[in-house]
Amino acid sequence: MFEGLAGPALGVWVLDPRELLITNALGFPRCGDRRLKFLLESVADLRAQLRGLGSELLVRLGEPESVLPKLMRETRANRLRAVEEPGTEERAVEKRLRRAFAEDASLGEFDLLPVEALFEMDDDPRAAARELPEVFSKWRRKAEKHLEFALPDAMPTSGRLGGWPVEVKARDLPTLTSLGRAEPAYDPRGVLPFVGGESAGLQRLRQWVFAGDHLRGYKETRNGMLGEAYSSKFSPWLALGCLSPRLVVQETLRYESERTANDSTYWLRFELLWREFFRLYLLKHGAKLFRREGPADRPLDYANRPQHFEAWTSGGTGVPMVDANLRELAATGFMSNRGRQNVASFLAKNLDVDWRWGARWFESQLLDYDVASNWGNWAYAAGVGADPRGFRGFDVIGQGKRYDEQGAYVRHWLSDESSPNGRHPHEPWKDGGPNPIVDVRRSLADAEARWGQAAPGH
Repeated sequence: MFEGLAGPALGVWVLDPRELLITNALGFPRCGDRRLKFLLESVADLRAQLRGLGSELLVRLGEPESVLPKLMRETRANRLRAVEEPGTEERAVEKRLRRAFAEDASLGEFDLLPVEALFEMDDDPRAAARELPEVFSKWRRKAEKHLEFALPDAMPTSGRLGGWPVEVKARDLPTLTSLGRAEPAYDPRGVLPFVGGESAGLQRLRQWVFAGDHLRGYKETRNGMLGEAYSSKFSPWLALGCLSPRLVVQETLRYESERTANDSTYWLRFELLWREFFRLYLLKHGAKLFRREGPADRPLDYANRPQHFEAWTSGGTGVPMVDANLRELAATGFMSNRGRQNVASFLAKNLDVDWRWGARWFESQLLDYDVASNWGNWAYAAGVGADPRGFRGFDVIGQGKRYDEQGAYVRHWLSDESSPNGRHPHEPWKDGGPNPIVDVRRSLADAEARWGQAAPGH
């Protein structure tokens, strides 16, 4: 934030109501209470750290393209710097800011730093995005062979806070109550009591990698769903910039030099490569990623039965593997990677509901919502995004039996009358329970037929 600045520097955070406080077209909050709470905690931690450096974080509520020019005049600042983001809405805001600065020279300079990339790149990441293959594995092999991982930026030692007009107030951070939201209850069944901010993110990084020594066996445990240690769970902090992916990479390399190097230590970097790929993918395709046919231009139609979507969001489909994961999401704001793949496949394929409805539900509920990863993964799951290799659909019953063999996970989250307590935890209808809302195998076969009929470009 402060590197390369000749004079005093101030941090600014603008809460944009369009991004965080509105209800989306489907009728639920675009940003749910849990995600908003995690964000506010993260901003509070950032302010505390800036104050520790002798600087300040100004807080404002409003549209950045209106708030920031006004703040430039009030503070008599002569330069605004921001990091470019890959999202289309963020880029639209950046364009409006550029226009405001171009129309009023008295505002000073507006600089956009390039999109943060995991690798050292000679060109702007936009150039890399234009050349991005549609298949992840092809890009990964090239990137790993020809590019070096970038080092994280050094922590500033001073904010060089100078004089600024006393009438310009830093302002208190908003609270959930002041924003008309309710404090979400903590559910002890969750994998972690997630707390926002770099301080908590760094603590989790140190604890999971080094103190707990969990990186050593990550590839073997990563498909777990119960407990705090089966995966890193860095994603909420990565999504908000509280943890740098570059730092995570460097810590895995340090772990390899100090302890051991194996498939597991590599695999965490592999997961970060998927994150990087989706960021470049969003830069490449832009608004196409948010369309029903996706970048693959496959015109799938959906029945979109509201009762199917409601059953899915509430964890009431009658399929334990699906319901348990969605109840965990609603109760905690988190879901495992294995769970996400299954519930996404089930919504778009078995329930025949527009994949974008699921993407919007995840946007509302996930602590680790990231526009590129969320929409990229949903398009991938629906068969309209990256890495197309024919029809893909999960056998959610078989997945449950494979990754939750004894039914511990589904019993953990389905503790009411629908709990699968019989001999068939992933098929409770065999023990006299109700049938799922759709025939799981037949509906998947129907989805494959629909997919085959929807040829790209037609």
